[in-house]
Amino acid sequence: MICHNGNFVESNLESNRGFLFGDGFFESMRIFENQILLEELHLKRIQHSAALLQLNCTDDFLQQLTTDIKQLCSTTNLNHHARVRISIYRGGAGLYASSSNEINYLIRANELDSFYQFSDNGLSIGIYDEQVKSPGKYSCLKSLSSQLYVMASIYAQQNHFDEVVILNHEPNCIEGNTSNLFIIKNNCIYTPPISDGSVDGVFRNYLIDILQKENYELKIKSISIDDLQHADEIFFCNAVRGIRWVDHLNSKKYNNEITSKIFQLFVTQSQ
Repeated sequence: MICHNGNFVESNLESNRGFLFGDGFFESMRIFENQILLEELHLKRIQHSAALLQLNCTDDFLQQLTTDIKQLCSTTNLNHHARVRISIYRGGAGLYASSSNEINYLIRANELDSFYQFSDNGLSIGIYDEQVKSPGKYSCLKSLSSQLYVMASIYAQQNHFDEVVILNHEPNCIEGNTSNLFIIKNNCIYTPPISDGSVDGVFRNYLIDILQKENYELKIKSISIDDLQHADEIFFCNAVRGIRWVDHLNSKKYNNEITSKIFQLFVTQSQ
């Protein structure tokens, strides 16, 4: 029994390591017509994340996971357009050191209105400088311990930004509070390396592959605040929202000429 907000109830939260320690990671996916978009890349990232955290992730587990995702969406009539979040955490008893490395998981699905859309209105963005993100072995994970992103999102909300840029210790621009970051300057596309501290985004990797195949000039390099401010275009991307272009940072205005073409290229490739 536990006490929750003054109520004494039976609960298993006291043994849930995801809740107690943030001991795990999550994966966000987009469902379209009962199919997981970019499924192979999502499963590959789940495998990699589990390996980093020394969780037992087998092929049978991944197969069961995809079956459960599709069944949940079908049962809840969310198989046309949906966002799925899988929270994966370590089982077992103990404090920081667990008695087991077995995987536990929780799947949630929420309805989305339609397929990816390219908005007529660009984003208003800012720079979040109240806390930096340190690059390291685990910085590529979508960790259950997401306090930095929560506080960055609160900062964005309080200052009426649609997205804010997160910095590392350099300080270089590494990502947005919900998405991976790309900038365009003189027709060349830039995105920060994962070694700078950003999440290893599924959509980011897919987009890099498409752009290279289509012979776009693309460079993976660190992006300074000055680079950001003097870019011609900025866009963010993730697997659920797709590509979102930036209209302005402070008084600096950006266009979306190349970004819109990249979006159309992606839509063509995904159909």
